[in-house]
Amino acid sequence: MGGPGRDPGLRVSPRADRIPRPGALRETSAVARLLHVFIHHEIQAAELCGWAILAFPETPLEFREGLFSIMLDEVRHAAVYSARVEALGASYGQHAVRDWFWERTLACESPLQYVALMGLGFEGGNLEHAHRFDRLLRDAGDTVSADLVARVGREEVAHVHFAARWFTEWSGSAPESGPDFERWAAELPAPLTPAVLRGRPLDRVRRGKAGLSEAFLDRLEGSGTTSSPSDR
Repeated sequence: MGGPGRDPGLRVSPRADRIPRPGALRETSAVARLLHVFIHHEIQAAELCGWAILAFPETPLEFREGLFSIMLDEVRHAAVYSARVEALGASYGQHAVRDWFWERTLACESPLQYVALMGLGFEGGNLEHAHRFDRLLRDAGDTVSADLVARVGREEVAHVHFAARWFTEWSGSAPESGPDFERWAAELPAPLTPAVLRGRPLDRVRRGKAGLSEAFLDRLEGSGTTSSPSDR
């Protein structure tokens, strides 16, 4: 199964436009550019829920129904980000995008790898990134955009919890302990590592609510340096 179809007018680049530096976020155009990145992240997340439903038809119906529900959340997130970008005088498609999530997720060969990467990995990392950009936008005086990013971040907790539940079940981990860190790291498609899939500081509160144990979080927090979110 191949990658996504794209409107010919959308510029898909091997490397997306750089995320604006924090000091630039006092400019409306910079905020619109930042949220443009977030729109495409949400679009890819929605698409990849649909991809997983089709790619893994042998999974339990409850799992596929859960993915469909998450897909609708991601579509809604993309829509509210898009509305905010338009309110800021810009539009989706104005900047180049990168299909970074697609590039990595197509390497998943099993539903276990999918929830390891998409749910525990990408969406888990978004808990930190949402908190970071909420704070930066708020410091820049844009409380409307900050509130939007914060709301999306809160809603991602349920998505990570969904992935943690199925990863625990499919990997044979003890339900009371949640996902095992070593098994999770082993299921990530190369060259991805845990360090790339979290931000600083680690959002231990939200990740804990999502079903990750203190032992898991300790290992994740000590997993080395991360790449910049601009690489995505």
